[in-house]
Amino acid sequence: MDIQNILPELNEKFSSPSLTFGFWKNSQLPTAYVANRFCTGAVSLLGAHIMSYIPAGKEDLLWLSQKSNLEAGKAIRGGIPLCWPWFGSPPTPAHGVARIQFWKFKDAVSLPDGSDTLTFELSVTEPHPLTVSMSVNFGAKLTVSLTTINTGKTAFQLADAIHTYFHVGEISEIRIHGLGGAVAENRVDNTEFTAREAFGFEAETDYIYHSEAAVTIEDRKLKRKILVEKENSRTTIVWNPWIAKSQRMPDFGDEEYHTMVCVEAANCSVDKIDLAPGASHTLTQKISLAD
Repeated sequence: MDIQNILPELNEKFSSPSLTFGFWKNSQLPTAYVANRFCTGAVSLLGAHIMSYIPAGKEDLLWLSQKSNLEAGKAIRGGIPLCWPWFGSPPTPAHGVARIQFWKFKDAVSLPDGSDTLTFELSVTEPHPLTVSMSVNFGAKLTVSLTTINTGKTAFQLADAIHTYFHVGEISEIRIHGLGGAVAENRVDNTEFTAREAFGFEAETDYIYHSEAAVTIEDRKLKRKILVEKENSRTTIVWNPWIAKSQRMPDFGDEEYHTMVCVEAANCSVDKIDLAPGASHTLTQKISLAD
């Protein structure tokens, strides 16, 4: 990608009263900026990575580390990374190749209701011929859809995740609702358990829930609730690194675990998607402030 020339090209072709292109803060990451009657938001072309979603008159629902890498070839810590076409590691890079590649900006549509939809696209040949598009609608809800097409001649087992980092007031004062009764994997100690209807945080948390249910993040400090809905997702991941792991991660501040939690719409572990040649799959996550 020609970083120096891409912004004038994008602005000439796609800019509108609600859409402009620029660099993300103190970086060289080309970024689409949306501002409409519902919200403001931003998406970096690196990873088709959603950096911000701020409903009108409210605080950002997303969290971004102050220590995040903001350069080509390195994953961004926070916002909404797209884990694709595998989740976790091995193989490397962790969570797949989508996060660390520049995507093509494909289209922008301003809808009659005043919302805006942006579409990004990426094609790969390894580990398998695949095309993926990410469509995001900035409206009263943030709706993110990840569509994978198997362009190869053989079947492919897909793992994907919309790995959303949410901004919270204080991790010890939030509760997660909606996963009660789901079978879950604890990836910290490699055990299984049955989820409670509501739970909080008091240690490192890395849980995979085999559930298709919506989740509510109750934030007592910020006095808000965030509704996390999803479609075509068999797995929900809840993550907070807590103290020791925060200190081990170079792109994560030692105390930043206090103000974030990940609630991810995914298909991973035993819930991967089998894609026949020519078949497609769309994973969707919708984020909004609950009444």
